[in-house]
Amino acid sequence: MAPQRPKPTDAAVLPDAALAPPPRSPRQLDDIEHAVGDDGAPVDAVDSRKTVSSDTVVEEDARPAPVVDEHVIPENNLLIVMFSLALTTFLAALDSTAVATALSTLQRELDGTAASLSWVTGAYLLMITACAPIYGKLSDYYGRKWVLYISIVIFMIGSGLCAAAQNILWLCICRGVQGVGGGGILQMVNIVVGDITPLETRGKYSGAIGSCWGIAAVLGPLVGGALSQYASWRWLFGINIPSGIVALALLFFYLKLNPHTPPTAAYLLSTFDFLGLGLLISGLAILLVGFTFGEQGWGRARTIACLVVGAVTLAAAIVVELKTTRSPIIPPRIFKLKTAAALLTGVFVQSFAFNGLAYYQPLWFQVTGSSPLMAGVLLIPFSVGTALFGVISGFLAARWRRTKELIIASYLFATLGYALLATLDESSNRASQMLYLLVAALGVGPLFQLPLLHLQAAMPVKDLATSTATLALLRSVGGTVGIAVAGAIYASKLRSGLEGIEGWAGYAARNGRGQSSAAGSVEGLTEIEPPELRQEVLHAYTRSLSYPWIIAAPLLFVGLVASVVGIKHYSMKRATVRAPEEVKGKKNKSRDDAAKEKRRKGDEVELEGDQKVDEESAYKSLEL
Repeated sequence: MAPQRPKPTDAAVLPDAALAPPPRSPRQLDDIEHAVGDDGAPVDAVDSRKTVSSDTVVEEDARPAPVVDEHVIPENNLLIVMFSLALTTFLAALDSTAVATALSTLQRELDGTAASLSWVTGAYLLMITACAPIYGKLSDYYGRKWVLYISIVIFMIGSGLCAAAQNILWLCICRGVQGVGGGGILQMVNIVVGDITPLETRGKYSGAIGSCWGIAAVLGPLVGGALSQYASWRWLFGINIPSGIVALALLFFYLKLNPHTPPTAAYLLSTFDFLGLGLLISGLAILLVGFTFGEQGWGRARTIACLVVGAVTLAAAIVVELKTTRSPIIPPRIFKLKTAAALLTGVFVQSFAFNGLAYYQPLWFQVTGSSPLMAGVLLIPFSVGTALFGVISGFLAARWRRTKELIIASYLFATLGYALLATLDESSNRASQMLYLLVAALGVGPLFQLPLLHLQAAMPVKDLATSTATLALLRSVGGTVGIAVAGAIYASKLRSGLEGIEGWAGYAARNGRGQSSAAGSVEGLTEIEPPELRQEVLHAYTRSLSYPWIIAAPLLFVGLVASVVGIKHYSMKRATVRAPEEVKGKKNKSRDDAAKEKRRKGDEVELEGDQKVDEESAYKSLEL
């Protein structure tokens, strides 16, 4: 006789303890939601607990279907929105380099010292880097829009205060305020681009945004030199205000994002990793101060003290991030994925190399007789090449839907370009300099956005903001460290090179020149007499400037090896849903949002039918 089907009244009832999920900390929920397997790839981590009804036959080892990594894309006027995002990115990136050629003017008009001048740039980069970890987390809690809007407003306020500065201390402090806003802009633009574009076509948009970095970083000296020479240095900062207002207005009226329900204050206080954030920001700030001091000598007590204290503080932050039961600022699970670790390593070395070139290549041209303005003009081919190759690589990634090969080729050209630049000296012709710069641009240009695009393909949608923030943090740290290390090596090599030239000490004393690489010391080098002394001095300067490229080339080769060995292919196709146009004031909560809210309050989450799964189930890997 066949087994009789149980009647509805014969429902199998399990004890409450068997149905209710065990209590978990926010860190455990976070790790379950983004589980990583032994091979480092995200895995399906569904919970097999189910409510058993009389009409459902459940096998003991049955597992439900995985959660689909579905990306809901809001409708936007991408032309206007992308223009606005590109404009804000350009302004924030331009401010990191535009003041470089105006430093002598700032020192004269604001009565600053040589040591204080380094903080005009250092304070901005320091705050961009130190604040980087928090923006991704804040956008997850409070939504992308208002975090982006507030960042733009802070940036404009800082710009206005810088333009009104009456002394060098005032300027340095306000540059820090600018950095707080600029860091938010650079973070949120990449996150928003990921929110409003499908993964398979995101490359062309990311390439356009990334090209702003290349254009701004190299046109900065040109703009700074022109404004300080023909107008006023205050316009370097004042121009950000009207441009920022235009971008903010366009984004306010045209940017549409998915509805977002912020968590309660109690939930935020109970889950936010305040200790990890404090240690991370403090460690980065102290370490970057040490690198800044390193330009004046690595053996000084304050330099060593800052580097040691900063490293110890960062080590403590890493321990806290690994052990905390709260939701970590930088989840360690990201680095468990081999592809992510390789990409983040490459981003650090690319930024290290690029920023060193953007800051010190203009000095190379000035050493060989160019004015500050002409030095900026000579960098235009590199600027155009960086932007053009970045855009082309984005379109190729969108068309081929593959990025690994493009990333490897980019590191190959970058390594070759920097190795060629290291061979230049005072006798090299201008054609060779332009050609080598174009080869370097062919490599570093695509690397502004391709690694981010590949990382977003490798990570689930829920990790978009966190992984983007982590990449931006390492890029910012790499760039700041690159500038500091390049400056310190240049100064030390130049000092030792000049000391070894017979007759230089007497000439320097007679003409008021120091033995070091002070900002104004490159002027008039081509007029030194006698010619024999001039040749030796020019050689000392050009060889000293080549050492940053000598160091950058093998580091870029490390990025190349990491890309070949560590990066795996990931599908650029992801399930997407076009969301209806956003309605102001409407709170459109999905069933999943309601379940999350219940979980946060400690309530039991009801599961229905054969698709009953733990709400924190992980996304399946898209690895090919």
